[in-house]
Amino acid sequence: MDRTELKNSLREESSSTLRALHPGFFPDVEEYVKELEEEIQNINSPRSVESKMLEDELQSAITDIEVIFLRRIKKIISYATNNAFSSMPPSQDMSKLLPQEKEVYDAVLSAINSARKELLVPILDPQATRDKVRKPPAINKEEERPARDMEAEQQEMPSDSEDDSGDKAEIGKSNINKEFVVVRILEDLPTFKAMDNRNYTLYAEDVVVLPTLNAKGLIKRNVAQMIL
Repeated sequence: MDRTELKNSLREESSSTLRALHPGFFPDVEEYVKELEEEIQNINSPRSVESKMLEDELQSAITDIEVIFLRRIKKIISYATNNAFSSMPPSQDMSKLLPQEKEVYDAVLSAINSARKELLVPILDPQATRDKVRKPPAINKEEERPARDMEAEQQEMPSDSEDDSGDKAEIGKSNINKEFVVVRILEDLPTFKAMDNRNYTLYAEDVVVLPTLNAKGLIKRNVAQMIL
């Protein structure tokens, strides 16, 4: 690396396109700057013409590499911004980015996409935002059981009632159906039919009045919490 090569790189970066740099470009400039600093230190006369020339070359090199860096960063940010709002594949040649520059591009693109989802999408597509909020979480294996199995489990009667006569059983069921409690739902639940013959679709943090038997079944599964 020398002054001429650095100046040529600076001139080429003045265009709007990003040119490819060899992987060792910045380390080479670093070595070039160190050599200038050492030459200046080895001169016995700091006020000599030679020392002044080297000082000027050193300051010019530092300024040039800073300008090259800033120009490339601006282009990278511009690429990321354009690609974030385009449905087409990137038109720019991403291979021209140095590995560290590719990290900058990815970080800017990710930040723009994240901000757009949080700020812009709710305005442009409010329905999609509401659907996303109301979408039930992933169902684990325990919750993959058919709704009818859950309903059957919730409708199990105490064992001592099984010995009662048919009339007593019907009276018992009638009494149970008339009992309700208030519960807070702890996680989103699939639609199920309760003892009052109503279909319930419940979400986390809902506060709802349920038949006692259904409420106890949900509490037993740790998906609801008794309030009253």
